[in-house]
Parts: sequence; structure tokens; C-alpha cells
Amino acid sequence: MKYGVKSKSMMMLLPLLAACSGSDGDTLAASTPQLDTAVASQGVTQPAAAVKPLSDFDVWAKRLMADRMSPIVAAAGDFSIGWIGADSRAANVVVRAPRVADKATVQIAVPAAGADATPLFQAALTQLKKQGGGTLKVAPGEYVFRSLSGGSHFPIIKMADVDIQADNAHFVFQNDADGIFIQDSQRIRIHGAKIRDSRVLSGSGHIKLINGEKRLVLDQPLPGGLSVVGVGPVNEGIHNFFQNRLRAVFFPGGKQATTTDNVTFSATDFAPFPDGQAVVVKYTYYGNRAVYVRDSYTGTSEDIVLDGVRIGSIGGIGVLIKSRGRGFAIQNSSFSADAGRPFGTNFDGIHVIAAAGDILIRGNSILHTGDDPINLRSIIHKVTALDKNSVTINNDARLVRLGDELAFFNKDGDYLGRRVVTSAPAIGNSDTVTFGLAAGEPNTEAAYVRDINMTPRRFAVVNNTIAETVGRGMLIQVANGLIQGNTLRNLPRTAIRLLTSYDPWLEGAGAINVRITNNTIEGGRAELGFNYVTGIITSLGEVVSAKIPTNFHNGPLKIDGNKFVAPNTACLALYNAKDVVEQNNTCG
Repeated sequence: MKYGVKSKSMMMLLPLLAACSGSDGDTLAASTPQLDTAVASQGVTQPAAAVKPLSDFDVWAKRLMADRMSPIVAAAGDFSIGWIGADSRAANVVVRAPRVADKATVQIAVPAAGADATPLFQAALTQLKKQGGGTLKVAPGEYVFRSLSGGSHFPIIKMADVDIQADNAHFVFQNDADGIFIQDSQRIRIHGAKIRDSRVLSGSGHIKLINGEKRLVLDQPLPGGLSVVGVGPVNEGIHNFFQNRLRAVFFPGGKQATTTDNVTFSATDFAPFPDGQAVVVKYTYYGNRAVYVRDSYTGTSEDIVLDGVRIGSIGGIGVLIKSRGRGFAIQNSSFSADAGRPFGTNFDGIHVIAAAGDILIRGNSILHTGDDPINLRSIIHKVTALDKNSVTINNDARLVRLGDELAFFNKDGDYLGRRVVTSAPAIGNSDTVTFGLAAGEPNTEAAYVRDINMTPRRFAVVNNTIAETVGRGMLIQVANGLIQGNTLRNLPRTAIRLLTSYDPWLEGAGAINVRITNNTIEGGRAELGFNYVTGIITSLGEVVSAKIPTNFHNGPLKIDGNKFVAPNTACLALYNAKDVVEQNNTCG
């Protein structure tokens, strides 16, 4: 391994595993150029270039890079963007708009004050389903969803070609359930809606020394039915979070803070906080989602668009996607806290667990998230039993279907080969499932599995503003992507983290063929508490938690034209990355 520091640009390559190869990494010259010239001048036949076998990582990367182009050709009104990737080849994403030109419009008027909006919307959606789609015009005003339908406030299930025009319509959800739930639907667009939970799900307070004990004292009483689940320091009066690992988390089913009254709480976890420290407090642990796209075990959602939507205070994740489909766009939207609340979303802003690709996140403002503003990842399954032509896996295994292509990896995260699923039991309650496999490449060492059909490929994150949040700016753990023209400021941790993590998170395919270009990062910081250096942009892999492995997990990467303003740490720290180009970056 080679260590180097480029001090002028504050770029740190620690250890940067960047073997130089040909355009596709397949071959390596057999001799030096000088020897070739000398041999040629003597009329001696030059030796043929020796063929260098592809590494395990090369084979895996080639498989993912083959899907860099959308299978959909954009038509008028669709959402798309193209670029030249880190591998110097064209890539693109396409998300289709609803096809509603020949379909009727259904209108919704603001209900009487105090009336429940849930039945009103369900009647309108039923009409749209009967007519095969169309436009839903929602009049400006406030719509309070007091009841649930099928477990959520606003379910859109098994529908196609629906355009919901809701400019200045305020959707207020009152129950501990998901807001807009989309399942097994295609070409759905929601435009202009403002979404929030009516409940107070986060608050503020101070750590105070009372009778020799550090206690949490809330600024406002804890709302009924909720509890203190997370406490972290904040610069008082502004949404500016410290580069600090100091926090107290109370997991459901675990140790809890003791209640003295509805504003005062005791816990040994508060002891390290300074007396008088201002803190922000979460009252939910991964609560409801504002928008949740979730396939059933038999259906698929595709081409779901949120355009000009505003997501206010939510107890869980703002937008969560768990689908086998392709085509998801979030653009011209905003995520931010409602007045008097520290968090917009108590956890991530946008989180993609699974998708087939064509993810477009463009022109959004993402503020005040209680965790990472953007996390694009995929699922890693653990192998619990292995036979010649069958495998038992867990961790969302029920999402795997017949005909899926499974990729196998050993305990070190090295790629072993692929097999196709030929049989599976009926879906039950267990998430540990045994699948039959077609004959193929050996997998006797398999410890982990990724399902290609649920691994996101093709994404673009462009022209977004991300600021004043608790977490990292972006976690990018998937292939064939563009990160361009974004502004990230006042982040307490890594701005862009390129990653795959077997342990502890069981997520990510690796940042493969990702270009990071022309972004502006203001006041960037790094991670604390690791035994290796991190930077404002960091690439790494985790096979064993908190340890840097010795094999490749990311690359090719192209990091060019980025501007780091007043950085507080190294601008780049790259590990486990192959074929990296770094040029024209300015590290203030």
C-alpha cells in the first residue's frame, strides 16, 4: 500500500488502492515502452500483451456498470438527465410522467372545518382507478387526515397514470401511521402538496446539574404518548449541530430515561454533557414516514414522482423507497422543520433501501434532518445455510422472487459468482428463506448475497442544497451515478460518503462508476471516533465494523471540479477505491 498526502489541496490518500489499468481494467502491458521500442527497431517480433485475469472486484463492477443506461427512452414530459460517467461512458436516468392526456379530471374541494379528509381522497382515488387514471385536482387549503385507510392516511395502491395536482394543499396527518403510502403502482406524480404530522415529535431543552445529577430539562412538556428516545447537543438558537459524537439514545425495549415530571428526565447517559448544554430531543424512534413506496411481495412500483412537495416535521424518514421497480424522482421539493421544532424528519430525509435504478434527486432543499439527508443503498443478505443448488438467506429475503439473479460474496466481501433463483417456498412470516438455484458458478464460500434485481443502478443527485442537519450529507452505496452541482453546508460529519458496509449495516453494492463534479461544500467536517482518517468526501468499505479492509469495494470514481470552502479537515480521504481520477478540485 502507498500512503501520500497532497498538502496543497489537502487531499489525503490513505491507503488509496488505485491500480492503474486499461480502459476496462482487463489488460496490463507486458513490457515497458522503452523495451518495446528497442525490440521493434531490431525487427524482432514483440511479445503479445499478457492477459491479466479480472479480479473479483473487476467482475462485480463490470456487472453493475453494464446497467448504466436506462431501459426507457424519454418522451415529452418525462424527467431525465444524462452525463458522462467516471468510466468515460454515457449514462442516464429516465423517470416517466403519468400518461393522463386522454383521461378525465377528478376534483377535491376543501372539506368543512374539522371534517376528516381520508374518505374524501379515497372516493376520488376509487373514481380514478375505475377510469384508468387521470388528474386529481386538489383545491388549496388544509386537509386533516383523521382516520386511516388500510393502515395509512393516504394509500395509493395498484393504480397507474395518476397526476395529483395539489399546489398549496396542506396535508396534515394525525395518527401514528405513514402519510402517503404507494404500493404496486406505476406513473404516479404528486405535485405541490405540503405534508406534515400534526403531533409535536421533537423538541429542545438543556442538560442541567440538579442535586448533583445531570438531568434533561425540556423547554416544553413532553407530549402525551411519546417518550425521550434521542438527545444531542446543538448550538443554541440555530440549526447548527456540533462535530460531536456525544449523544444519548434510548432504544425501544432497552434502557429508558426516568421521568421526574413531564419536563425533567434522568439517565446516566446525560453525565458526559456539560452543565447548561442546549440539546435537541427526538420523541420517536423511526416513526412514521411522510411518503413510503413499498412493493408487496408480488407487485412492483415504477415511475413515482414527487415534484414541488414540502415535507415538514415527521417522526421517521421523509421519503422511504423499498421497491423492485425503476423510476423514482424527487425534485423541486423541500424538507425542513416546522416552526418551533428542531427536526423536519427525525431520521433520514430520502432513503432508498431497494430499487432497480433510475433515481433522480434534483433541485431540492433538504434541511434539519435528524440523520442523513440522502442515503442510496441496497440490501445485503446473510447466508445462513448453503448447498450445491440451494441457499438460505435472511434480511428481507421474502422480497426475493423466482428468476432473480443472486450475486454471492465470501466473508471478505470478494465476489464469487452469480446464480438464478429457480424455486422458493410460499411467502410466510419468516424472513429467513431457502431458494433453489440454477446450476452455475460455484458458491461454496458464500457468506453474503445481493439480489441484482433489487440493487439500485443509475442515479443522479444534482443541484440540491443540503444544510444544518445532524447526519452525513449523502451516503452513496450504489452504482452508475452523478453527484453534481450540489451545495452542502454546515454539516457536522462527512459531506459525501461512498460506501458499502457488510458489518454492521448489511447494505450497499459499492460506489461503482460514480462521478462527483462541481459541488460546493462549505465548512466541511469529518467523522470522529474512528482509528483511521476520514475526509469531507470519503470512500471506504466495511467488511468488519470500523476496520479498513485490504480489498476493493468502490470505483471507478471521478472527483473533479469541486470547491471546498473553509474546510475543517482533509477534503478527500479515499480507501478501497480502484481507478480514481481526482482533478481540478479546490480545497480552500
